[in-house]
Amino acid sequence: MQNFRFYLRLSIFSTLFGVLALASMWYQADKAFQPTELQLTSVSMARDNQNDKLTLAGNDNVPKCAQVATGVYLQSLNVHSTNDIHISGYIWQKVPIAPDCPLQAKAGFNFPEAVEGASEFRKENETIQDNQILHRWYFAATLRQTFDYSKYPLDHQTVSLRILSSDVDGQSILIPDLAAYPDTSMNSYLGLDSDIVLADWLIEETFFDFKTTTYHTNFGYQAVAAEKIPELHFNVALKRKFKNALMINLIPVFTVAILLFTALPTIGRERNTPTFQDFSIKAVIGTMSALLLVVVLLHANIRAKFPAQSIVYIEYFYLLLYTALILVALCSFVFFTPANLQHNLVRHNFMLAKLIYWPSLILAMVIVSYWVLF
Repeated sequence: MQNFRFYLRLSIFSTLFGVLALASMWYQADKAFQPTELQLTSVSMARDNQNDKLTLAGNDNVPKCAQVATGVYLQSLNVHSTNDIHISGYIWQKVPIAPDCPLQAKAGFNFPEAVEGASEFRKENETIQDNQILHRWYFAATLRQTFDYSKYPLDHQTVSLRILSSDVDGQSILIPDLAAYPDTSMNSYLGLDSDIVLADWLIEETFFDFKTTTYHTNFGYQAVAAEKIPELHFNVALKRKFKNALMINLIPVFTVAILLFTALPTIGRERNTPTFQDFSIKAVIGTMSALLLVVVLLHANIRAKFPAQSIVYIEYFYLLLYTALILVALCSFVFFTPANLQHNLVRHNFMLAKLIYWPSLILAMVIVSYWVLF
């Protein structure tokens, strides 16, 4: 093969360039988190934000004495499954003592996304301080939420604790008790135990915000309910540990790709060479079958983790491996075609296939990564 060294260098350099591009995209995706702009960082900001949403909902006459300051402190957070999150900690409310207030606020809350039978609420104490009644509860609950895992294992998720008032009359308006935290700035860890342990995740930030919900009902009251009700949410932004994901998902993929590449040098066209004498179509198919079994098991494990997700990022790598396995197997079959047909199909002991294996595989990974991650 003429200019073999040139094509070999071109293959090596293009492969290395693709690996660098792939690593760069992984790094950018891992660091892609941006603080939520709508998070509440001060008491005045929280009240203004809530008043704006109440005004849009047609309920702008809520007095300050009807606002119930609510705080959260998480002691544990465990990701039980793709949709179930178990949390525990403390929640407190400060109910104003205002006999002359037109709307009498009441203590009480509920987590509408908590799984029935998997929650515990225990009232700890009730005290009076600064014209307010302070109520505090211990809670442990399993929340069922929907997450987007399309970028797994480079995904970022936000666990959102939705807090509603248990006041069925609708006179109590929940507002975050930001004055109870020393630091409420962006990228802070308010309301979180410093010793909290997460197996596969890192915490990026915690914050309060208001989200509007449309109910399309007045729940039996004669007065028409507001179309968009602001609800209090306590959020924990999480990032998956990339090193763990790399060990579990990506290293097996590249190991299979390397083993598959080692099968290519055993395929040669020269019938009088040692390669031909040692070559066996059964051995190649046996190797392909073993590698296929490994890929299928890895792929099935991912599917079992995310049964409701259409397709996740790492699955595209398995699809590429399926394609590579089929192409290498076809190369071994071409080897046993008549000599005149071989001459037209392949040249120089399949050297072209060996040179383009890594550049084409890495290029496909780069294209898929750019398409999915950005």
